Amino acid sequence: MIYILIVALIFITEYKIKKYIEENKEMHKKEEILNGNIILERYHNKGAMLNFMEDKVELVKKITVALVGVLILLFAMLLPKKGNRVLKFALALILGGALSNVHDRLIRGYVVDYFSFKFLKKIIFNISDICIFLGSALITLLSLFKKD
Repeated sequence: MIYILIVALIFITEYKIKKYIEENKEMHKKEEILNGNIILERYHNKGAMLNFMEDKVELVKKITVALVGVLILLFAMLLPKKGNRVLKFALALILGGALSNVHDRLIRGYVVDYFSFKFLKKIIFNISDICIFLGSALITLLSLFKKD
């Protein structure tokens, strides 16, 4: 149950943040916070990661919906099994972020991105992207240290 709450928390938090960004921030207007280490900037990503395939919006929608469907099935199959806490947590992070971004794609036609780091000024993220990255990194680490 905790893993479903993690998914919901990520989705709801991102929904509220993205709604705030859309309603209160101008497109491409940069605002530095935390001594300039984080830059807030409203941005619409119509493609996949780093605007990959931004000219193929419908294909990106179909691919991401299909991938999220597979992820939901995998998550649902794993949840009732005992153990695998780290894997379940990682999948919850990925699923929460993926559902938020897919929701944006289906409802808005683009994903709302809104912050970057001082050292990566040209790459704009959202919290969902960070959750997907962290979940994927956890799964990678699990697979590297997996006992046979």
